[in-house]
Amino acid sequence: MAKSNPVVTALEKAAKGLVFVSETDAELEPFAWDADGELDEDKVRELAGAEDDAPVEQTTLDRFFRAVPSSKKKQFNDLAKTLKDNLDDVRVYKVGEVEMDVYIVGKAKDGRWAGLKTQVVET
Repeated sequence: MAKSNPVVTALEKAAKGLVFVSETDAELEPFAWDADGELDEDKVRELAGAEDDAPVEQTTLDRFFRAVPSSKKKQFNDLAKTLKDNLDDVRVYKVGEVEMDVYIVGKAKDGRWAGLKTQVVET
């Protein structure tokens, strides 16, 4: 991951100190995938390094952030604004079962996919 990527830098700053609360509290880590073109479930599996048959569920940012406790809503609303200001076509992919990697991903101005990675546990 290139440290000089302005999108990654903006997301790093916006996500600093935030954790996504589920049955496990996971940090939000910025990333940039060195890929462009269309993003579908197969491409997400490939870029995430997941197994070929790993389940992938797509959702919206708003739906994903509904789980955020009310005490953290403002911080996550600010994070959502940063995501939407820096990325187009923001979407959320959950990869795996029960302990899932979550990719909040959108298209950066340079045409590559970038966003935040976290983990959730859904039982």
